[in-house]
Amino acid sequence: MTPRAIWKGYLRLSLVNCAVELFPAVTEVNKTHFHKLNRETGHRLRMRMVDEETGEEVPAEDQVKGYEIRKGETVQVEDEELDTIALEVSHVMEITEFVPREEIDPLYFERPYFLAPGDDASQEAFAVLREAMRRKKIGALATLIMHERDHIVLVEPRDKGMTATVLRSPEELRDAKEIFAGIKNKKITGELVDVAEMLIERKMGKFDPAKFKDRYEEALKALLKAKHAGRKIKAPKSPPMPATPSSILDALKKSLAESGGRAHPRRQRGARAHARRSSRHRARHTAKKRA
Repeated sequence: MTPRAIWKGYLRLSLVNCAVELFPAVTEVNKTHFHKLNRETGHRLRMRMVDEETGEEVPAEDQVKGYEIRKGETVQVEDEELDTIALEVSHVMEITEFVPREEIDPLYFERPYFLAPGDDASQEAFAVLREAMRRKKIGALATLIMHERDHIVLVEPRDKGMTATVLRSPEELRDAKEIFAGIKNKKITGELVDVAEMLIERKMGKFDPAKFKDRYEEALKALLKAKHAGRKIKAPKSPPMPATPSSILDALKKSLAESGGRAHPRRQRGARAHARRSSRHRARHTAKKRA
């Protein structure tokens, strides 16, 4: 069943407009979802909106949005009042500039959507914009107001339609320096890197999402099936211990052998030669420091 459009409006580039519709590109219908139950009765639990002071349930018609200005002081805002500030751009996806996709840090990509023409009259303008971007191998940055928020989206050609990927704002991203501050500047020997590169080459392939399985989802379904059948649940295996510095090279070589035999002799000679050069370089550097 075709999903419902979550946004309808116009894609605009200068004086070119076309009606478009935005559809979710991802779904979680195949994921396992849990209900909250009463442990005693097994009955399903329901969430209700209650007044935090009186404890009484508040019907939907008496619920209203509120913004806390300061502790204990709020302002109520009606939906009709929000409608009065809805701008004309609320229904327009305005293209501001064109950029190559590789210029955008993947950290900014948040959620993808499918973009399709909204009516027959918009088919041609939609196709012209799509094919122009396809030829130039670029995407379009556009502004979009959705869910009462202003977003930047990356619009790109895809098959007969387009995608619109919502981008995160800069203030949403953490500074990597804070996270990486504790990483030590380790000097890695040439042989370690050479063997790691050979292992990487043996593992090279093409991206095929069909190869990836949700192992947790599979384990979860197995757990539910076992519990329903009254079978005992097996304890999970302990995670592997991290390799110690002295065994990293041995682990790499063993992994290389298990991935398809020994490395090519030329590669092995190259790795050994590189290791010898690195050793001589370190020896000369040490001698200079002593001098």
